[in-house]
Amino acid sequence: MTEPLLKILDVSACADAAPHPLLDHVTLTVPAGTVVAVVGPSGSGKTTLGLAALGASRGGIRLAGRVLLSGTDLMPLTPDRRRTARAGYAAHLPQHPESVLDPVRRTGGALMELAALAHVGRDARKAAAGRALDLAGLRWDAVRRRFPHQLSGGQQQRVALASALVTGARLLVLDEPTSGLDPALAHALADTVRGLADDGRGVLLLSHDLPTVRETADRVVVLEHGRAVDEGPTADVLGATVRAPGSGPPSDAAPVAVRHRSTRELLAAEHRTGLGRVPGPAAGTPTPQGSAGVVAEGIAVRRRSSDLLAGPVSLAFPPGSRTALIGASGSGKTTFARVLAGLTTPTLGEVRHDGRPLPARVDRRSAAQRRVVQYVHQSSAGSFETHRPVVNQLADTSRLLRGLGDGEATAEAIGTATALGLDEALLHRNPDQLSGGQLQRCALVRALTAHPALLVCDEVTSALDTVSRERVIDALPRLLAPARTALLFISHDLPAVRALTEEAALFEGGRCVRSGPADEVLPAAPSGSPPVY
Repeated sequence: MTEPLLKILDVSACADAAPHPLLDHVTLTVPAGTVVAVVGPSGSGKTTLGLAALGASRGGIRLAGRVLLSGTDLMPLTPDRRRTARAGYAAHLPQHPESVLDPVRRTGGALMELAALAHVGRDARKAAAGRALDLAGLRWDAVRRRFPHQLSGGQQQRVALASALVTGARLLVLDEPTSGLDPALAHALADTVRGLADDGRGVLLLSHDLPTVRETADRVVVLEHGRAVDEGPTADVLGATVRAPGSGPPSDAAPVAVRHRSTRELLAAEHRTGLGRVPGPAAGTPTPQGSAGVVAEGIAVRRRSSDLLAGPVSLAFPPGSRTALIGASGSGKTTFARVLAGLTTPTLGEVRHDGRPLPARVDRRSAAQRRVVQYVHQSSAGSFETHRPVVNQLADTSRLLRGLGDGEATAEAIGTATALGLDEALLHRNPDQLSGGQLQRCALVRALTAHPALLVCDEVTSALDTVSRERVIDALPRLLAPARTALLFISHDLPAVRALTEEAALFEGGRCVRSGPADEVLPAAPSGSPPVY
């Protein structure tokens, strides 16, 4: 009998400050030619399990049990021997792509350096890098000379995936690989992952994206509080996709007899949001005379190597308005958002608040001006200080930008976090003890407590499980209402877009090609083909 590529046997993980185990005696197997998906709420232990599959863990976490990589137990090995055992055999795509992208290396050179682990000669390395990018949905000539900061969030995600594919590893551990991708690219990536497994590789897929799990996975494990509470063939656990092969992304799933409450909750939330039943925003009141809100006028961002935002783009965000920004990955959405926040300097145009120009660079804005536009990044983990409790960092916003006292600022941060489904106990931990989805909601709390004129949310639901996503969509309009904060919601998540926004702008090729009521800009996707947003 062929030895499985990966066997996780009775693995537990404990952190010094955590009252409960992060993993509690988890066992699973990944044979060659198989995709095993792990799903569950944010904070259930998926990322910790993905690292444990490589014999690794974050700082302050202790592992116990056995992890067999093609028969070799990684747990008793020294770090150097563990890396040797994994080299060229196992590859990992982390949840946050910026953690594996070198900010001072161009994409092509970095991939060719990785390819040298398995390929000899420059031509062979270049060919391997090109194949990996192609599998990830990118063209070599389009990105090879770009630095990570010149890529959109979705492009960064795909370059990180190419980094995992370039050595031809037999085992792939993929943590949220579709995060930040538009539906067409997520569908293509699902086909890629399935194809890799069909070619004999093993894939451990950690994901909140249940449609992708249904398309790709042979088996599913459901985690809750670090325990495997449900497991079995995908169709038995999550229901079978109704999509016939080649006919586009799945739109629903066949009924399934759910065996555990956690699985039932994930499926119920997916069903409600997929049918558009999540409560939408309350109707906005008319904009007071003379209160113009935030206006972007004639914005363009151009560089010698490329047009990041060809523009010019002009959009207005009156108080209380709810606007979606949609378009394929790389269309300029994030670049435009960064200009609003003062994080990218435009070549042309300006941003105004109530008729007065805001400095183009955030470091030249006063505290009152920095409060005007709050930007929640697509990947927020790097925006937190590593060694400070999260609650202190959340309270900093209203303390520094609104002048609240420590007690009042902390109470407001905790109240906002609770509304978004975060337990107060979590907030007293350091950031590295929270999951990606929990940190994403913390970043949203931090921005909301500034009471900004405009809140920019860049793919804030991409790292959330279906239950947490529903909670955020339900709570966000209520949290924006007191300060009549305008919302710019950048997302590929069309059900969330429809639930939260009233206006929409469509970006293509760095230009705003259409804007107006969301119902007009967001037509239903044609049957049998994936939407492009």
